[in-house]
Amino acid sequence: MSGPSARTVRFAYFAVFLGAGVWLPYMPLYLSSLGFDGWQIGLLGAMAPALRWTSAITLGWVADRRRVRWRLLVTTAALGSLGFLPLLLARDFTTIVVVLAMINLCHGTLIPMMDAIVVDHLDELGSDYGRLRLWGSVSFIVGAAASAPLVHTLSPAIVPVLLLVPNVALAPMLFRLPRGQRGHPEHARPPWALVTGPMAAFLAAVFLGQTSCGAWSGFFALHVAALGLSDALPGITFALAVSVEVVLYRFGGRVLAWISPPDLILVALVVTVARWVLSAVVTSPVAVVGVQIGHVFTFSALHLAAVALVARLVPPENATSGQSLYGLVGFGFGGTVGILLAGALVDRLGTSGTFAVEALVAAAGVVPAWRLRRLLR
Repeated sequence: MSGPSARTVRFAYFAVFLGAGVWLPYMPLYLSSLGFDGWQIGLLGAMAPALRWTSAITLGWVADRRRVRWRLLVTTAALGSLGFLPLLLARDFTTIVVVLAMINLCHGTLIPMMDAIVVDHLDELGSDYGRLRLWGSVSFIVGAAASAPLVHTLSPAIVPVLLLVPNVALAPMLFRLPRGQRGHPEHARPPWALVTGPMAAFLAAVFLGQTSCGAWSGFFALHVAALGLSDALPGITFALAVSVEVVLYRFGGRVLAWISPPDLILVALVVTVARWVLSAVVTSPVAVVGVQIGHVFTFSALHLAAVALVARLVPPENATSGQSLYGLVGFGFGGTVGILLAGALVDRLGTSGTFAVEALVAAAGVVPAWRLRRLLR
């Protein structure tokens, strides 16, 4: 597999992350426009990672054991994309819960299965993970930047349409991905058997790191509104933050040759603490945007290190389960707890106070990250 297959992977990452560039900055604003309270927005935001990653770990194990990863990925992508049609009409809380549950249960497979496919085929693709994954970041930028003026001009009511459009091409793009899986299915272990000492320290670190991201993931648009800033700013901020991510992924291979994954995880969490402290205190538009460039450490560097580390810590037969386990604990459990925590705090402390609390959560994550570094030295 040469050039054309690498291009296929780039297009697939682009298709997967285009809608995320709309969802992350503007879904909370859309839900707020429907009249939902902070706890309802928090619940819906927390439900997304919980359902996505529960689905991912379950179907990831099936994919490894039955060697049906490609079929599961394409099927669930198509079914989840259909869920964006009723979102155009849903307005009450109960209906929104049902629709988003369907979407998230189906689309939980997208990122871990994509990552596992890419890691399995890196030698054939003639590239490193970062250079392929950066096209997802480019896509996120396009989605966030393009949606900003539309949301500003047409109101948040346009968000469901902006989510539906990129999902039309999702399953056809994934259909062209490589289909093979490494290893022998009879050697595949259940996910809980993958938790060694180093894996446990790693999972604790990413859990706390992602738990600290609740205000950013679920309430940044509301934070901007509370500061009296333009409602175009969330999309611009996310686009700029992910632009820096593209640079990191472009040189991801060199970064990992220079600093080991455990060391990079530790650095990422230390920078995250500083990011949330500053997020709690800055109020000017330039400062609010500038601080969020720290996303390149909080998510991008940590994820780059995590994918590489998981590939080292689990056998090839469990490539999908390993990436799904990382996602379940970090983005699933951590993301869910983080958004629920932020939703519970935001009405009491405001968004700035919530960021301050999350700095303490990120600081707690430094402890298992330091232990991981010692275990793997």
